[in-house]
Amino acid sequence: MRWHRLARRARTGAVTAAALIGLVVLLAALAPFLGMRLVRLETGSMSPGFPTGSVLLVRDADASEAVAGDIVTVRRADGASVTHRVVSTSAAGDGVSLTLKGDANDQVDPKPYLANRVGIVLGGIPWGGDLVVLARSEGAIPLLAGFVSLLVLWAWWPQGRNPAHARRRTEVA
Repeated sequence: MRWHRLARRARTGAVTAAALIGLVVLLAALAPFLGMRLVRLETGSMSPGFPTGSVLLVRDADASEAVAGDIVTVRRADGASVTHRVVSTSAAGDGVSLTLKGDANDQVDPKPYLANRVGIVLGGIPWGGDLVVLARSEGAIPLLAGFVSLLVLWAWWPQGRNPAHARRRTEVA
């Protein structure tokens, strides 16, 4: 009897893991079609809410939509991405000047960012960044889909009848 409970828990855990992995893979695949993308945080500047390796769902938006308190992703002059919280905004030429600060940082970023477009963070999870990196690699989607399928198949595979159940059936007949 104890073995069956352990097997049931393992199957429930496998289905839950498969569902979470499947959700991350599905979001990674569908996000570009919905004007969104998944971003993996490379540093801990947004800790404790979003530590290193967190996955954020980001919506592409006009920079004028960003307001103080939003978490946004912008491009630096060198092309690297920065994901920090908006402290203030102001009009600057044909774009917007954004003063940003990482939640874990003591001070605002040294220079404001001039942007026309930003990624506004809709939400995130403090894990799963490695799955996003893996999902973006060549051939990963079919491999992850196969893995999730095998987990679900294993979890839903018909189990053999336990002896007590089999005895009850033969006694009734």
